[in-house]
Amino acid sequence: MVISVRICSGRTAFEVSTNIKIDLVKASCILDPKVSTKHILLLIYKGVDVSMYPSGRMLIKAKSKEESIDIARNLLTELGFVEPQDKT
Repeated sequence: MVISVRICSGRTAFEVSTNIKIDLVKASCILDPKVSTKHILLLIYKGVDVSMYPSGRMLIKAKSKEESIDIARNLLTELGFVEPQDKT
């Protein structure tokens, strides 16, 4: 899996790109979105606003690049795309 991050053009969020296609209809059954369509899923994950797209792109309004990567990785883990990391 590839994850890249950059600040979005409006500097209000981090744009996280992955090489994973996401079925947002299935994702909405696993996550607890505020809004869910086949084109976008909007949710608050651990207090952070996240917009998720079927292309694997996410806009994450995190405080730092590292936090946005952690959130993206956690979401992809919950969706079954990534094996949980051993934090020992």
